[in-house]
Amino acid sequence: MTNKTTTIIAKAMALNTIFALGVSAETIFIDNITVFDSTGSDPFVADVIIEKGRFSAIAPELKQPANTTLVNGEGLSLVAGLSDIHVHWTANRSVVATELLRYGVTTATDFHSSPDSYAAKREWHKSHLISPHVAYAARIAPPGGHGADWADERMTRLVASPEEAKKVMEYLDDYQPDVIKVFADGWRYGNPKSDTDISLHALQELTHQAKTRGWPVLTHTVTTDGAKRAALGNVTAIAHAIQDEKATDELAALLVDHSVFYAPTLAVYEMRPDKIASYSPAQIKAGESRQQNSEYNLSLFNEAGVTLALGTDSGIGRTPFGESSVREMELMTNFGVSAKEALIAGTLGSAEALGVGKDRGTIEVGKRADFVLLSGEPWKNISDYRNVSAVYVDGILVVKDGELVGQQGPEIPPATPALAMIDDFEGERGLTQYGTLRRADLDYSFPRSHVLMVEKPGSEKGDHNLSVTIELENKPKPKAGVIFPLSEGSFVPVDASEFSAVAFDINAKPGSYIIAMDAYGGSGTATIDVISGWQKIVVPFDSFTGKKPVNIELLRSIGISVAGSGEESFWLELDNVRFIK
Repeated sequence: MTNKTTTIIAKAMALNTIFALGVSAETIFIDNITVFDSTGSDPFVADVIIEKGRFSAIAPELKQPANTTLVNGEGLSLVAGLSDIHVHWTANRSVVATELLRYGVTTATDFHSSPDSYAAKREWHKSHLISPHVAYAARIAPPGGHGADWADERMTRLVASPEEAKKVMEYLDDYQPDVIKVFADGWRYGNPKSDTDISLHALQELTHQAKTRGWPVLTHTVTTDGAKRAALGNVTAIAHAIQDEKATDELAALLVDHSVFYAPTLAVYEMRPDKIASYSPAQIKAGESRQQNSEYNLSLFNEAGVTLALGTDSGIGRTPFGESSVREMELMTNFGVSAKEALIAGTLGSAEALGVGKDRGTIEVGKRADFVLLSGEPWKNISDYRNVSAVYVDGILVVKDGELVGQQGPEIPPATPALAMIDDFEGERGLTQYGTLRRADLDYSFPRSHVLMVEKPGSEKGDHNLSVTIELENKPKPKAGVIFPLSEGSFVPVDASEFSAVAFDINAKPGSYIIAMDAYGGSGTATIDVISGWQKIVVPFDSFTGKKPVNIELLRSIGISVAGSGEESFWLELDNVRFIK
């Protein structure tokens, strides 16, 4: 082996110097490192060459090419980066990206974004963030199903039949999700009130339509009956623990026969002291019982040959980003999975579940150079994965000694100037003047109130307005209305500081209506009284109140809604929703 290079780095130099010099290198030569390649082979010592973001050579005693950066691998191990197939991006994206990378997660799903926000978020990650690869998941649930109890159908599409499954997939063609997330099970962990399960024939059509498009289907499945339905529905992976009861050998065999991956999400259910501090004794007992079922079923499925993957449900239930991905593998080993099996589940298994196993997840020539350098042998002691020295994504150093390399991008995108006209209902059907999809503003939890929006001709020729019908459900404090996003998915804010008020024309059932402004950092509302007939309403910005002042320079959406009594009906017509000076 020779060391011809324009940048010669002595083996005795500190790792931080080596990594700092390697950040922008196109070609990296890692010398004399122990490689665990996640293919099932035993670890081996080799030299590794990375060119243009991919592994180009892996073998002992390689000749170092000219013009490369040398990384001393002696005493270190090289393993593939983790893929977490169950992540909810519930915090600012720069924060989530940083935490995932710090723990060696180089690919993660996003289960918390509406399809109309994918394009803006993909561009934001590409252009502004130091980030893992993100697989955007389109959310689908049956009516009344888990996952459909918040936001509207722009966030979670509803499917109850094969015909609806086909229509939803055609709708998603415009947005190109990376995976499909189906909230297939309605069981709520022993609570007396359960949500709706998806039907087998609807699930089968969903998976058929998705797989013809190359989209893996992951399901929220938590029961043995649901696991059987998932297998017969030909889903790609179950992304939750089966924990209502102990599974049977027949169920395990069915999962194997249908090649269903299993990601048990043990971390979100772990009975940690900080999580159970407010639990009653009965809740603690029930949670411990469910985890016992999770342990039994994981061992059963693993021994039967079900392929394991890694998912955490991080972002939900105080399950931290990044750290929980490593904790998930530790819990797997606590429940009888070997360290080697857990590590392969978190790398190759998860990559294959996401349909990218040919691109990443192992240390092989031609694969994407998403990898971690660490001290220890995590294939023997999985907790050694915590000893991260460096994390690389596409062959670029992104984490060194637990800290991000370089300056992370802003927590939120910069605002664009606000347009005066928000929606005059004269443009492309269903779109505001901002080019965004109007949304229904629905109350949380079942039963949910109903909103019907229809564009219709106005009193003057060529004029149109929006007709809104609202049926409030019989529940405490029902509320519903319409939201006008100011960017796709309300992701990129707008700066409305050159204006002083929101204005609109309204003809509605007389009563009090709520005007809302949502912004990064806080939201505010104002109440107006509407009388019979068309009238022009002006709501000054300074009349909006909330827990925090509304930042007019970071606005995300404007909404108009009504609160009332259960089973009460309202109607309203809107025109020329706008900002005024």
